[in-house]
Amino acid sequence: MNDSTPREDGEPTSFAKAKNWCKKHEPKLRAAGAVGLAVVRHLAERQDTERYDAETYEVENIADSEPDSTAETMGEPRQPPSPHVRKLREGWNASDEKRAQYKAETGDDLAPGTTWVHPSQDEDPGEAAA
Repeated sequence: MNDSTPREDGEPTSFAKAKNWCKKHEPKLRAAGAVGLAVVRHLAERQDTERYDAETYEVENIADSEPDSTAETMGEPRQPPSPHVRKLREGWNASDEKRAQYKAETGDDLAPGTTWVHPSQDEDPGEAAA
């Protein structure tokens, strides 16, 4: 007789073994469940406290932090981005204007699925978003 063969009461042997194991270890399982709930409660309270601390954080402290850019730290002006080829989403292609611009500047044809980005000649990113 294997584990999947039903016993006389209709339950498979493996199910009966699991049921007996649970009865035998019931106090330990209850204790583990209580500890698990206590941990979850503690973590939930901790997240609420962290969220509260973040809301009350003063803006002046953020301004006092160090700048992220090394160039800004050194007092050097930021370099403008250089012209480059950008890969487009699948199925998208560059406009005729961008293909002509790339051909005029490099003498090559623009590869399918790419476009030519020339930051000094393209519109201001703030205007594009408006």
